[in-house]
Parts: sequence; C-alpha cells; structure tokens
Amino acid sequence: MVKSEYKKIIDAKQKAKAELYKLCWPKAAITQPLVMVFAPRNDEGLLFELLKGCMVLPCNVIVVSDKEPADAVRHPAGKITWINPEDGRNRPKIDQYLLAADMAVVFEEHIRELDGIMKRGTVVIGWEKSPFLQNYHPNEETGNSFTYAVFNPWDIFSALVRAHETFRFPYDWMNIIRGITKTQL
Repeated sequence: MVKSEYKKIIDAKQKAKAELYKLCWPKAAITQPLVMVFAPRNDEGLLFELLKGCMVLPCNVIVVSDKEPADAVRHPAGKITWINPEDGRNRPKIDQYLLAADMAVVFEEHIRELDGIMKRGTVVIGWEKSPFLQNYHPNEETGNSFTYAVFNPWDIFSALVRAHETFRFPYDWMNIIRGITKTQL
C-alpha cells in the first residue's frame, strides 16, 4: 500500500515532534501544541508582548529571531526556545523545528517562507491580507490558516488562541493540515 503524501507528512511530523520534545521539553506533554514564531524584524516590542501572551497558553514556543532574547522573556521552565537564522547556519535546525511545529506565527515579511511552512503540515497564523492565507471557518470547515486583521499583539494573540482552540479538535486540525499539504503556493 502506498502512503499518501498527507500521511507521510503526519508521520514525519509526529516523529519530529516526539524527538524534539524529548530533547527540549522532556517533562512536557507532547499533546501540547508547538508554536514557531518568526520574529518581525523591526518590531521587537510586538514580539515581546506576543510572547507574554504565549506564557499563559498550554504550548511550547520556538522563536526564530536574529536578536538575542531579553532576560525578561526567558522562561524558567524553558517554555520558549530561541534560534538565530543568521547566515543560514541554522537552516537545517529551523527546517527540523518547522516539521515538528504544529503552528507558526508569521508576518508580512515572511511571505516567502509560507510555502515551506505549509508543505510541512504546519498551520500558519498570519496577516489576513496575504493572498495565500484563508482564515479557517469551523462551521464550513474551510480555510488554511488563522489570520489577524491588525498588526498588534492583541489581534495576533486572538488568532493564536483560535488556533489553540481548534488544535484541541483532532478532526478539524487534521482537515486543515490535509488542505494545506495539498496547497501549491
């Protein structure tokens, strides 16, 4: 029997997530979502406000940023991990994290990353004006992402919370992933 592309991605994602949790968060439940945040280049304040909100969500966070984290956002339990994309040296590790991640917060400047993110079965939380993103509608079971309308921490956090709520419903979440793995940007 030939595995579908969707099934291959799901199997690879589950394996990558289990390995990453064992390495980075051995005491955390693997059922918690893993969120990657691609930091906005020119708005560090927005990033730190968003991360404060992430502290109350039942998730682990990987921040992709070329700036070192401020001491204020280092979490004592290691809930937030940072990786620097500078000069491409960490690209293989970022790709590994993307495969393990359940969702990724992106900004307009990361639009070139969308294809790689979505092909790994990672659900995007991004700006609604992106031509590639369609906000998920639970009643109609349509959409490929969770979008925000205004570039501020509250709207972005609201989209992140909606993604977390949907993540708790495996059928809905897998339906989104099935759709995005077919997407060709």
